[in-house]
Amino acid sequence: MLLDPTSLTLDTFTQTFAGYATGEMHTSPVFEPTLAAAKQMLASYNPKTYAKTRNHVEGNVSRLNPYITWGVFTLTEVQRAVKAKLLAHSKDYQKFVSELAWKAFFREGFMALGERVYDSLEPYKYPTNKRDELPEAVGQGSTGLTCIDSIVHELKETGYLHNHKRMWFAAYLVHFENVEWWHGEQLFYRYLLDGEPGANALSWQWVASTFAGKPYYFNGDNMRRYGHEPCEDAPFNTSYEDLNQSVFSGYGQGGYTKRPKEQPFTDGLPPHPRLLRAAGDAPLVLLHAERLSDEAEVLNACPDVPVVVWLDSERFKDEQPSWMRLHFAVSLAADLAKILEQQGRQVALSFSGDFEDVLTCAAQWNCKSLAAADSWHPDTWSYLDELDELLPVSVIEDEPFARAATSLRSFSSYWRAVEREVMRR
Repeated sequence: MLLDPTSLTLDTFTQTFAGYATGEMHTSPVFEPTLAAAKQMLASYNPKTYAKTRNHVEGNVSRLNPYITWGVFTLTEVQRAVKAKLLAHSKDYQKFVSELAWKAFFREGFMALGERVYDSLEPYKYPTNKRDELPEAVGQGSTGLTCIDSIVHELKETGYLHNHKRMWFAAYLVHFENVEWWHGEQLFYRYLLDGEPGANALSWQWVASTFAGKPYYFNGDNMRRYGHEPCEDAPFNTSYEDLNQSVFSGYGQGGYTKRPKEQPFTDGLPPHPRLLRAAGDAPLVLLHAERLSDEAEVLNACPDVPVVVWLDSERFKDEQPSWMRLHFAVSLAADLAKILEQQGRQVALSFSGDFEDVLTCAAQWNCKSLAAADSWHPDTWSYLDELDELLPVSVIEDEPFARAATSLRSFSSYWRAVEREVMRR
């Protein structure tokens, strides 16, 4: 359906998108879903002390990730903005860029694996028999362990968690509650504004040890060290040595099963590289959920032409996000549409799972081809590949963060392959 970007008030939102989200309707009190707010956050962020403090829950992290996920910024744009504020050889700059590379690594993993990210890629690295359900008390944040319950409440209220809180909760659920990792992955993805399939699922698998050589776990002292008060009477309030024996049967450092030789691999190319070509005649620009930006390269390549800002309704229907996550995405798309209209372009905002809106707009505006932003999501590439049979499609890339043919067995192997290219920028 085509939407009026000026009419999406909170009063009409739940009626317009009934069936596409779950839970109670509320918006994030932390992240404003506008391009102006995102650009202000990037402009005002000072990454000094990032390397020293990033692991602390009150550390100097950027909190830009929700805007990166929805494509307001590319990883390269963020890197360049940070480099303008720091010396390239500084520890803060180097650590910040390496953390950007984690997101690139997970995106490459998702492009290579697709839906396989939702299946355990490897066996658990310790003897275990997991429960295949999420305990109601854990999902509701009512376990009585305040250090765990507070993480759930923060997730549901704000749509964001510090990375250490994500790891602590994941390790608690998988190792101490003995629950299969995908139940926690689904909980996080429903609420996180920065949730991406690759980063979310593969991070949970890394904690679980189904995409790593050993499980990640923690104790109460680790929580306290990084600024999160541990719980009284929690099962993890003991030494690592005791946890290794009581929870992991002595296999806390791996060794129970070996990692398989077959691992994900990236060739550095998108699923349909033939679509990487110059814009065709009389193009219509397509901006999608992975590039909600008025600075996308496709806009520079096709000045003054009409634009469709498109969100895949079928993807949201399948994922059933929280209203907060859906509202954030739709509001960003609507804000982008309004900005492009103010710049003098003809713009349509589409929430659709098929080609009808795009083809209708192309016919209405006498467009003979489509020029689309590039994407890290294989489903978007499949959509563009199928659309190419009806209307010639060109994908116009933004400057890539990195491009290499390399193993995705671990982040370190990926980073070794791309570090020189990235840091030379």
